[in-house]
Amino acid sequence: MKALLALQFLTTVSNMSAARAEAQGAAAMARSQAENAKLQGLEAHNKRMRDLDVLLSTNNAIAAYLGRDDRSMDAIRRRVEQDAGTDVSRIAVNTLANVGTSLLEANIALARGENRARSILLDGLSSGYSNYLRFKDVTPKGEV
Repeated sequence: MKALLALQFLTTVSNMSAARAEAQGAAAMARSQAENAKLQGLEAHNKRMRDLDVLLSTNNAIAAYLGRDDRSMDAIRRRVEQDAGTDVSRIAVNTLANVGTSLLEANIALARGENRARSILLDGLSSGYSNYLRFKDVTPKGEV
């Protein structure tokens, strides 16, 4: 009977550590996704800034070619800068939302792993006690 309880104890501890390890792996993956979301946000921001630079350079070249720099060219320039600012703000908000979601997923994965480990512990304790009650009358008195 002692061997049965020891085996059940070892199995429970092994399963608990496996549940925690699985949760830590899922959390690490979610953290990695958060880092990737940051990088993607920075890439989108940089692309938008390059596009803005190209557009403003084109606008300046057209103004120089036409030999004029009047209100219509300034209006185009202001509108392009305003749109770029709006796009950059949206990119930043989306990036923060994606990073936040990934970090939340990491925390949830860790909490689920810990809950699973507790569940395994309670199940192991319950099974051990049930086995003890079942076999205590069958086992010789000196072996219990």
